[in-house]
Amino acid sequence: MAAKKDDFSVKKISPKLGGERGTRNPNGPTSSHDLVEQMEFLYVEVIKAIKNSFVANTCNPIVEITLGNYKSSTKTLTLGPNGEWNQVFAFDKTKGDVLSVTLKDGRRGENGTVIGKQNFKVAADIPFRVPPDARIAPQWYSMGSMELMMSVWFGTQADEVYPRAWFSDASDVSASCVANTRPKLYLAPRLCYVRLTIVSGHDLRSNDVNRTPSVVYVRAVLGGVELYTEVSSGSNPSWNQDLIFVASEPLDETVYISLFDRVNDQQHKPECIGMLQKKLSEMTAVKVPGSAPALFYDIEPPVKVESTLTGGSRRFASRIKMKLATDQAYHVFDECIQYSSDYRAFAKGLWPDLLGKLEIGILGATGLATMKEWRDGRRSTDAYVVAKYGNKWARTRTVVGSFSPKWNEQYSWDVYEKCTTVTFGIFDNRHLVAASSDDRVSDGLIGKVRIPLTWLEWDRVYTCSFPILVLREDGLKKMGELQLAIRCLCLATPYVRATSPFRWMLPKAHYKSPLSMVQTEDLRTQAVCLNCLNLARMDPPLRNDVVLEMLRPANKSFGMRTTKANWERILRVVAKMFNWCVWVNETVRSTTDFRPKIITCVASLAVLFGWWYWILCLAVWPVVPVYLAVISLLEMFRYSREWFNRLVLGVDAHPPPPPLVPVDLNLWGLDSPDLDELDEEFDTFPSSVVDVDVLRMRYDRLRREVGEKVMLLLGDVASQCERLVALSSLFVDGPLAWICFSFVCYVMVVFVYVFWDHVVLFQKFVFVWFVVRWVNFQCFRNDLPSGISNFFRRLPTNEGPMF
Repeated sequence: MAAKKDDFSVKKISPKLGGERGTRNPNGPTSSHDLVEQMEFLYVEVIKAIKNSFVANTCNPIVEITLGNYKSSTKTLTLGPNGEWNQVFAFDKTKGDVLSVTLKDGRRGENGTVIGKQNFKVAADIPFRVPPDARIAPQWYSMGSMELMMSVWFGTQADEVYPRAWFSDASDVSASCVANTRPKLYLAPRLCYVRLTIVSGHDLRSNDVNRTPSVVYVRAVLGGVELYTEVSSGSNPSWNQDLIFVASEPLDETVYISLFDRVNDQQHKPECIGMLQKKLSEMTAVKVPGSAPALFYDIEPPVKVESTLTGGSRRFASRIKMKLATDQAYHVFDECIQYSSDYRAFAKGLWPDLLGKLEIGILGATGLATMKEWRDGRRSTDAYVVAKYGNKWARTRTVVGSFSPKWNEQYSWDVYEKCTTVTFGIFDNRHLVAASSDDRVSDGLIGKVRIPLTWLEWDRVYTCSFPILVLREDGLKKMGELQLAIRCLCLATPYVRATSPFRWMLPKAHYKSPLSMVQTEDLRTQAVCLNCLNLARMDPPLRNDVVLEMLRPANKSFGMRTTKANWERILRVVAKMFNWCVWVNETVRSTTDFRPKIITCVASLAVLFGWWYWILCLAVWPVVPVYLAVISLLEMFRYSREWFNRLVLGVDAHPPPPPLVPVDLNLWGLDSPDLDELDEEFDTFPSSVVDVDVLRMRYDRLRREVGEKVMLLLGDVASQCERLVALSSLFVDGPLAWICFSFVCYVMVVFVYVFWDHVVLFQKFVFVWFVVRWVNFQCFRNDLPSGISNFFRRLPTNEGPMF
């Protein structure tokens, strides 16, 4: 059974962000880490150990650090060329009262001889340091026959050693895998389209000089992607076909172009008759909508071709006409279009003005589900968060063995478009021991959270706990909650901020030379693969399984749940469109209370008999300036009062930010889903269901429930449109109706001309009569349809006959 609906709601939390905030500006920033809770760590930086001059024997030094029940050691760390470790260990200071640093001889393993020991009282002997204070200089400590250089201090996650520290909760992690637990920022290279327009070939020659090419096509290779043109025959073939690749900056790769000829129909493998290599940096950089110039390129034959026409052995080169360009005016989609976080073109000169900054504090998570079980029976979840916005990826550190981890890490992104989405992925780290460092092992996805920036107001801090929801065949599952602090800071000028909703969302090239949806999806697949390749090369790598999960598109397969939800969306839109009419009908016409009816009549009469007076008043020139001056003074007074309350009295005049609206689970049928519908939604194509009765039931459900609703809706819309067409045809095809209509119009013109002095009074009388009839007093009430509706209902339609 699915969990209760209340468990799926976004909850507002009240963390203590950035320490104590100022009373005069409670919503403003206080430091570079003002969106996270301050976490204090005990840092121990171990640099190196040296022997005293009078010591002759050799040893293998090992530093062992103990705080309470936590113990870390340098025994698995490799020494540098000068015998240095340069390793930082981080401990939770609340886990013990005494920090013990022991130097041992590691030649006998863990029970090695103790060379020296140094103890520090946590409360008295260790200094506290907060950036921007300078780092505490390391000191030499005497350890018996050796000396150890190290530094000990209290710090926070704002410390510059935080990203490379070895935390005490990860003390059991292999030294070779510690890098997989550390926080990291990844800047994925920006992507660009490479367009090869293969126009035609000229004077092509096969490898056999006595034979002309019969069937020719072109193959282009960039990286690991191969694209082919259609087949064209003859020595001067024509293709006029685009081959589009996706490349990443700095655009230094090479495109390999080959021409192939099929010697005979029995030969399965065509032979290459020409080759060409072209670097991307040598191609035309197109930064405006358009195409590159068509040029002729000489292709090199794979073998030397001798000409026998002149009896000599001069070299003959075939040519191919192509347009080679890097389309830098497009944005390459690597995400699902519905959840895209960036719309900028590749060329920086085409970027829109900067709107602001997106600052996110990843606080922690609660109630995470169990993701793995160790051999000793312990269940564990080693969670970390990946945040993706634009081409900037952020990965938090891995908190080992905790179902309620605390990260408290803050990241920021540039915002160029407000109508974008930031994506968070929560993963279970499965690369913590050397045995699991194989690339074939994938980190387990706990869940994803997407937040559209259109939900957020500028310069507001949102602190919420978002549910981590996963839809499976057995229903909607809650995998925990992700706690975030989010703020959008507006840095743009008032003009840029006011005009940003009206500018193009996509670059201009997408409108001038649009790509089809099929092309966009194919190129998106190339972009995803290229992102996986680029991010896997970084150290430590952001693995392919994480990138694929973060960039996975929305499910487009058929599902009864989605179909019903879309149908409900249409009904809700129609209801909202007629909401005003329904409200007026319920409060004025359908009610038996005389109060709204009298108010409506009086207001209508006031408008009717006083509209000339209001027009004359607005026509007088002092009215509008005085009105604008009064409104301006009132607004200035309101703003000055808000700033006075905020700066002097310390009271926030702004109302609290509205809650972030989660997904409507009732609309999408997720509060109590039908398991059979979910099984159908997760089914493959073609279906893997063996039971024919189940397939028949699903087909009947699709045909009868969904198809019937769509059929009836389209039928009603078509009937009303056909009645409108029939009404207009009465005046075009029916001469009697046209004569009657013309005669009525002529009589009305004569009436207006003769009785012009009484027309205004007649108009008022007609208006009063209409208002009284429309208000629908009880004495005039008639629930039967009017004659006009009866006439319209009788107009002919092309409804299907009944058999």
